[in-house]
Amino acid sequence: MRFSEIIGNEALKASLVRMVQGNRLGHAILFTEENGGGAFAFALALAQYVNCKEPAADDSCGVCSSCHKYQKLIHPDLHFVFPVSASTALSESEKKGPISDYFLPAFRELALANPYFTEQQLYDAIGIENKSGLISVNEARRIFEKLSLRAAEGQWKTMIIFLPEKMNLDAANKLLKLLEEPPQGTLFLLVSHNPERLLPTIRSRCQPIRLLPLSREERHRVEGDRTDDAEFREIARSLLQAGLDKRIADLFPQWEMLADLGREKQREWCLYMENYIRKIYLVAGGLDELADLSSQEAATVRDFAAKIKPTFYEKAFVALEGTLSAIGSNVNPKLTFCDLADRLLLAL
Repeated sequence: MRFSEIIGNEALKASLVRMVQGNRLGHAILFTEENGGGAFAFALALAQYVNCKEPAADDSCGVCSSCHKYQKLIHPDLHFVFPVSASTALSESEKKGPISDYFLPAFRELALANPYFTEQQLYDAIGIENKSGLISVNEARRIFEKLSLRAAEGQWKTMIIFLPEKMNLDAANKLLKLLEEPPQGTLFLLVSHNPERLLPTIRSRCQPIRLLPLSREERHRVEGDRTDDAEFREIARSLLQAGLDKRIADLFPQWEMLADLGREKQREWCLYMENYIRKIYLVAGGLDELADLSSQEAATVRDFAAKIKPTFYEKAFVALEGTLSAIGSNVNPKLTFCDLADRLLLAL
């Protein structure tokens, strides 16, 4: 991955290059993004740039032996860690302590096809669709083993950790020791969606970089003609319409559909719903440009904005945050989404 191939955050590309050229690159960088916002692509591009044999003024060359291996994600000094869980594809012994290495072929295939992948797309690709992944202490031990070796070919050994907030406490404490006393020539690149869930001591040892959200046009370039949010949008529309019409029976199939999704998809829908309601609020306030409406949702959002009362929005956000908390605490999903549907109806 070269910087020139990344969509969005143009100023960040130049900033990272200046950091490398000015020898101001720390041993650990914490990228923070919205889900699927491109931070993983930036981590790949930076890793490729620092090990490029003939770097240009503003990017890796893309043609040297190191770049060729990075572009296939097979460079011996490039390592990946991401949240995993037991899968039917694993052997019985592997199921007892799953680590990222067991899923690397599927991970590489996903990352090469779409470096802007979301958390749920990762779980779908590695075959744990209805589970939430974890970075365990077994993974942390494996990180120690890999980084204790000398760099095989490049100047830097690069460890890209996707969603470090998924580490359990034992794994986080082991990573902290590595960040406090990093092996020579080691670069940690962490890609997080919720950095506040990391140990404060880990955050303090990383250079923080927050990516700006992609614009609608940039998002369209990333996603192309995919309509991954069509189902989410229809559930959101149906819940709000049934609430406005006070048709309680029409709420049942919607919350049952949400309850049948995997936990990560449930969480993604809640975040989508928050953004959907935010757009309605902005349009109701006459701020259509800030709402960044897509052609598929424009008419419906404007219709809701004309009908929904002002007191709804705060109550809806409180209800959705409560639902997110319940999902994280493994509360029964049918109870969780039945409660959410009732709260939305009462707020409307």
